[in-house]
Amino acid sequence: MKKLNKYLSNPVLAACLALTLILGSCKKAKLDPTIDNRAVTDARKNSTVRIVNLGSYNQLQVNGDTLTNYVVRDKDSPLYDSYPATKYFPTNGRLGTTWSVPQEFLNNGAAKFIAETSGYQETPTKVEFNVQEDAQQPVDYYLLPTQRYMQVTGLPEYIKVPRSIAPAADASHFKIRLLNLTGTPIDDSRLENLVTPLTLTWADGTPISSQTSNIAPGQYSEYIDLPYTTAQIKVLTTNGTQVPGYESTMVLNPANSTIEGVPGLSYIPIKSYAPGGVYTMVVTPRQYNVPSPGTTTGETVKAHQNSVRLITDISEPVNVTYFRMQAVNTLPGVNGVKILVNSKPLGAAIDYTAHTDYNTFIIGQYDIQAVNASGTVLASAKISPIANSNYTLWLNPGADGKPVIAAVANDLSGTLVTNATDDATYARYSNEFSFSMRFLNLSKDVPYLTLTTDNAQDFNSQYGFNTGAVTNLQPGVVPVEFPYIRAGFDAKPYQIMAFRSTPAVVPGSWASDIPVINSKDLIARPALYVKGVLPNHEPGFYTIALVGKTGAQATPAEKAKMIIVKHSK
Repeated sequence: MKKLNKYLSNPVLAACLALTLILGSCKKAKLDPTIDNRAVTDARKNSTVRIVNLGSYNQLQVNGDTLTNYVVRDKDSPLYDSYPATKYFPTNGRLGTTWSVPQEFLNNGAAKFIAETSGYQETPTKVEFNVQEDAQQPVDYYLLPTQRYMQVTGLPEYIKVPRSIAPAADASHFKIRLLNLTGTPIDDSRLENLVTPLTLTWADGTPISSQTSNIAPGQYSEYIDLPYTTAQIKVLTTNGTQVPGYESTMVLNPANSTIEGVPGLSYIPIKSYAPGGVYTMVVTPRQYNVPSPGTTTGETVKAHQNSVRLITDISEPVNVTYFRMQAVNTLPGVNGVKILVNSKPLGAAIDYTAHTDYNTFIIGQYDIQAVNASGTVLASAKISPIANSNYTLWLNPGADGKPVIAAVANDLSGTLVTNATDDATYARYSNEFSFSMRFLNLSKDVPYLTLTTDNAQDFNSQYGFNTGAVTNLQPGVVPVEFPYIRAGFDAKPYQIMAFRSTPAVVPGSWASDIPVINSKDLIARPALYVKGVLPNHEPGFYTIALVGKTGAQATPAEKAKMIIVKHSK
């Protein structure tokens, strides 16, 4: 302090120092400018009333005031499908599938709406309806495809349906119900009749619950709680016909509601149902492309058929808490194995080539043990999965023959990476109808395994794959870089063949002792196809693993084979 006091004793220096401190303290901080990219930036409170537009209306009025843009574009215009935004429809100024009514439009909880169509060379149609809010019970007003096309009978113009916005009691579950709004399309006599009581099922046709079974036309089921999952949830008629979903480029076979030119296969999307999500599976007519009567050159016309559509009743929360896990036993001749996760069993004991069901876990570190029927620990591992991941624990013989546990992460997103874009990021495509499979070599008796399709031909895969995922697979080594083969939905029947290869010789010698897998082996339950026509394969996410032993020492039950594990439900 003496040195500092020496300088401060000089009045000139002290005055300069004080001025410097004052100027420095008054300097304004420069703030980075921010841009608000939200579509809606004002403080807007929504009511508990929602409009669900299943009638393809695109314009909306409330209490005599227009909320949408009413702009019409010529279909040959370069701006076709590009419309000016409005305050309440900031994306393209048009009514979409769902819209929550802002509180400001309700007078004593009520308002009068008019939904209309506005399109180039289209006959305008409209539906008028009054909404009434009940603060204790959120409601949806479903606008149905009657006025728009006048080609569907048996449906009202709109229907009021209560909806739940409360998540499942168990935070790791989701809620779903079935709403049957089937009508009778009259625009093509070839269309089959799907107006029956309906049942919600898993992909193999197994009913999900008695509460969502045999729901009559015009009725809806109660919500049911289910563990979150990735699944192809279907809707079946009373005679077992699968109600189709919708994809804009798909051509529908009107006689059996399958994909035209793809025998036996119905389009139903695969979806990840999020923990905390609330959903309504609704069935009502939708406009499809169908073959022109008598065409031999692929011309199509428009026609309506009842179609599955999933409506999200509350916005899906981001899963930052849970992951899912199952286990597979591939130890030849070892039965009754239990997989313990932090000392708690993961499902029931499993025999050779069997697997457990999925369980849901909270993210964290987990100690995994495999114990045999007498309680001896066979193998152990530690894992720390991230949220929203999906794992399969493969208990398999290691290179030295001792059991090991391989924790393999499964990609159930259906996301495909295509060419890089101008800003050097990847272009991504989400495939909701995925036929994805990966391969593992879990047989220590086959040092190098190469897999092919028919007659040693290379696999065809949408958007490519890493050839290392099928070439010279070593025991217990899991390919992780682009490991999935993604077959086309319209693929012809195919085989999966195993070859004994070497780093220098690919594919090598055909392993005729290992049974060939046919594409129809992916069908979980052939009885689902009540009309007797099986598709060439079924959509889903699969792992196909070589397990077992080769040579004279292998018993019939232990002989090497490829097993199929389906990860989507």
